[in-house]
Amino acid sequence: MADELKQLKIKTGVVKRLVKEHASYVKQVEKDEEKAAKMAAEATNEDEEYAAKKAKEVARETVGMVRDAAGRLQKAVVDLETLISGGNFADDDLTEAKAQLEAAKA
Repeated sequence: MADELKQLKIKTGVVKRLVKEHASYVKQVEKDEEKAAKMAAEATNEDEEYAAKKAKEVARETVGMVRDAAGRLQKAVVDLETLISGGNFADDDLTEAKAQLEAAKA
């Protein structure tokens, strides 16, 4: 039982971390896209146009990280749900896990 409880806490922590990571990447995409658009609008020479183009590439790469984080979050949610459904946990042990599952699905 102690081993299952330890796994519950670990998997809950993983989901919590990945929720934060995904949200962080989403915010970063917004910032990168705004920066790239601003740089492109204000570009007056080739160097500035090149910098704007590179900023757009950074934004595209960050979008890839959002997809990656979403995939890892989805897998972590499935792992946590599987552990919860297969284990015998007290309701107070499941409070944090269920809260993190709700946050992940929001």
